[in-house]
Amino acid sequence: MERIVKNEIITYTRKVRRVNREFKEHQYFVKWAGCSEDENTGEPPEGLENAREEVEGFHRENPKMPGPNLAEYYEKGFPQLDK
Repeated sequence: MERIVKNEIITYTRKVRRVNREFKEHQYFVKWAGCSEDENTGEPPEGLENAREEVEGFHRENPKMPGPNLAEYYEKGFPQLDK
């Protein structure tokens, strides 16, 4: 991994037992070393367990971005991220 570009809460709808349900998922958008910007990928927090320093550095530089703890994100009432 070269760096984390951004992160956001992804909201999507899925049909569960014939009822549409809304889900939220936290993702980091990662720029991979040696790859172009077109090859950036969205990774869940648990997919970056081996990149803890990069995740912590990203949050030090972007303190209002949501972290892996979504409950904390909603309690603090940070605004939704721009897309």
